[in-house]
Amino acid sequence: MTTANNNFRKPTKKETLAIKQAERVRRITYLRQRLPELSPRRWVGIGEAVSVAALFLTNFFLLNHFFGREDTVNLFSAPVVPLLAGFTEAFIPFSYGVRIWLLVFFILFPLTFYYFVREISGRKLAGLVSAFIVILPVGIFLPLRINLGLLSEDGAHIISLTIIPIVCLFLLRFLRRGNFWMGIFSALGTAIVALTSPLGLVILTIFLGVMTFSEMLLGQGRIKAVRLGVVLALTMGFSAFWYNPKFVILTLQSSQGQLVEKTLANLLPVSFFLLPLLGIFGFLLFENRPQLQPMFIAFFLTVGFGLFSLGAGIAHPAPSRFLPAFGISLAFLIGILAVSFFDFLRLSPKLKRFKLQAVYRRVIAYSFISLLFTLMGIIICFQIRNIWELDQIQVLGLTAEQRVGVWEIREQTSPLENIFGLTITGLSLVSVGLIQRKIKIKT
Repeated sequence: MTTANNNFRKPTKKETLAIKQAERVRRITYLRQRLPELSPRRWVGIGEAVSVAALFLTNFFLLNHFFGREDTVNLFSAPVVPLLAGFTEAFIPFSYGVRIWLLVFFILFPLTFYYFVREISGRKLAGLVSAFIVILPVGIFLPLRINLGLLSEDGAHIISLTIIPIVCLFLLRFLRRGNFWMGIFSALGTAIVALTSPLGLVILTIFLGVMTFSEMLLGQGRIKAVRLGVVLALTMGFSAFWYNPKFVILTLQSSQGQLVEKTLANLLPVSFFLLPLLGIFGFLLFENRPQLQPMFIAFFLTVGFGLFSLGAGIAHPAPSRFLPAFGISLAFLIGILAVSFFDFLRLSPKLKRFKLQAVYRRVIAYSFISLLFTLMGIIICFQIRNIWELDQIQVLGLTAEQRVGVWEIREQTSPLENIFGLTITGLSLVSVGLIQRKIKIKT
């Protein structure tokens, strides 16, 4: 009798929570399996290769005009770009090398952005539409990045945008699967962004925060928050050899640090009610809906960088340095919306009342996408001359050989402070090696 009662006893509170968590994970897994998968068919692989090649060649054609000139305006507060230009200084003068490296990252940007959108959405078409939008020679897309990165002093910040999508891709895989190497690559990539541009690190942190929040809404929020914390801690360790405490303080006092402080001060009154509102809105609308995750990330990035652009001042005294990130987020959002409408035309049961056969619905859907790409092609053809004329209004400034910016700040740090930073980086690398070895022994 006692055994029978034990078999039918009421589960404890802990067991009930475990059962609910298991059911939640099962439901999320089922919904994720229903997301569009990347087709393994060969013709799709060839189609993707042709599309990516067309994207690369179009972007190269738009930027080819800017090769063969020296960089005369950029200042650097982080070492990556000066270091790259120093490697090629034996073959190319330093100022010309800076311009070439800037253009290399400019050309690669739509490719990294394409793979980022494809990873989040699971759709090649969404990645392709977003990547073509982001290189359009209009407004806040390509012209703004050229003005700030090639013709002004913000080259390091703009090329950091090329690295950010790859770091986000690594982090997304680390959050979802907990893969050790994805976590290490995320931290290394974040450190590289920090060593490229401090402002780029601020933008990357916003990307990482929005992506982590979107993953937390899908379950295992505490674990995913801890994983983000581990990545940020490792990033601090990996970059401490450069960003020692004194250097961080000096950077915060620089123009980039003052820009961030000014932006946060302008946004502080609004954030008291806007952040809770956005958080509640995101929780109610997107919780346990992995099929809406791409829309969530694109929407919140667009709103976030739109607010930062307003807080920094869009037009005075110069275009906001957050506007390029806003343009990227807006391209991402438009790409997701366009593909969602494409799927709606093809598959939505709400259109059955019009009694259209499936074949006609597919024709309408593909006509919409074809019209969208045709429109983007027309814009590129008619605006390309305006892009090439931007270089004619460049204002000459300080030459790169004067080593201003990064060197002025660096020279204010003492050898002892540099040794302290190197020690932190060394200890971080040793810790990662020990953890990796321990994991390898267990497996």
